[in-house]
Amino acid sequence: MSGPARLLTLTASTPAALEEATDAVVRRLEGLDDAGFARLPRVPQAGAPLAVLRRAVVSGTPKEAARALRRRDPRRVFTGGQGTGASPVFLFSGVGDQYPGLGGGLRRCLPGFGRELDRCFRLLADDHGLDLRSVLFPSGTSVDPGGARPDLAALFDRRETTQEIHRTVVAQPLMFVVQYALARALTALGAPPRALAGYSVGEYTAACVAGVFSLEDALRLVTQRARLVDTLPAGAMLAVMAGPETVVPYLGGAVSLAAVNGPGQTVLSGPVEAIEETARRLAGTGTACRRLATSHAFHSPGLEPLKSPLEELIGTFDLGPAGLPVLSNATGTWLRDEEATSPAYWAGQLSRTIRFADGLAELWRMPAPLLIELGPGQALSRLAVQHPQRPADAAASVVQTLPGQFESRTEGELLLGVAGRLWCAGLDVDWEALGEG
Repeated sequence: MSGPARLLTLTASTPAALEEATDAVVRRLEGLDDAGFARLPRVPQAGAPLAVLRRAVVSGTPKEAARALRRRDPRRVFTGGQGTGASPVFLFSGVGDQYPGLGGGLRRCLPGFGRELDRCFRLLADDHGLDLRSVLFPSGTSVDPGGARPDLAALFDRRETTQEIHRTVVAQPLMFVVQYALARALTALGAPPRALAGYSVGEYTAACVAGVFSLEDALRLVTQRARLVDTLPAGAMLAVMAGPETVVPYLGGAVSLAAVNGPGQTVLSGPVEAIEETARRLAGTGTACRRLATSHAFHSPGLEPLKSPLEELIGTFDLGPAGLPVLSNATGTWLRDEEATSPAYWAGQLSRTIRFADGLAELWRMPAPLLIELGPGQALSRLAVQHPQRPADAAASVVQTLPGQFESRTEGELLLGVAGRLWCAGLDVDWEALGEG
């Protein structure tokens, strides 16, 4: 994208009128240079009459916008209507894809996100002696108000910065605060979720957003959980492009089934030597697999020694039933009140198999689900798109909010895309809150 991203919106009362309006906008854009594009007036959306049909495109130049609109490119052009009745669902990813500078552009483009992030930073520093601000935003990660990416190459030259952000004691609370802050900001923007789902430590974020934990207790939990994990021997995890039935012969002994992500995607967990041997055996059969960037054998019996101290800690919390539907990693279906209020459930979460594929099946059965991934990249989005029970007409039902580590798109650009999709899905976006940044 050549220039600062802009969100262009169109409305019409009939399909034919929407197509005519789109063609008219294309002709106007084709006659503009970049300077003229930048001078296009900002039309207040608040209080505008509700149209039946809506269309939006995000672009940095008039030529890019005209090309996308002319082709009706579904990857760039979003179309929907006031009566769509979309059901936003927040997906909270686990750890592994975080990087220095994550959220820096969004912090300036969406001030509500920055305020929530700073609140979490203060609580962690004051109550737990954990300074995440300097890890996430070390010197050199400042960004301009347009949301440009930090100089990642320069950051990666500082090996201590990248190593620190992947330490379990840092990574888990860091991903929690980024996702929690983003959930609060998107809710305020006009996308209150109808349901929540989290992957691994992301399930704690989902539970906190749903009101099971207070923010203070959730921060205590993810911080202490990470510190306890850091005391255990190292372990490994292996992503396997095969279904549960294929990996059964490799289970037992030291190797466990950590996650079922899809009909042909599983994760194994265990001691480093056992996982390396399993990888060699799988490769010998032609089964694709790869080691994950993790320090321990999460979601395996190797973490069961932590259940007792975690259950004792959670027993001091004031747990409540979820105020929103939350998917359970353990069952792959909706969290029950007796599970939400059980310290044993939350303490045992880190050693149980994740049934994420079953959870996605539940989400795709919802009416008009709009899945919004709150984390860097598209790890959960890809699983959702590839799921066999995804409705055939769900072309715009998965939304990315933050760029992956090596993506060229800025956080500001992605934010405008999220706002455009929400608006086209029939939701009332708070344009003033978006324009504040």
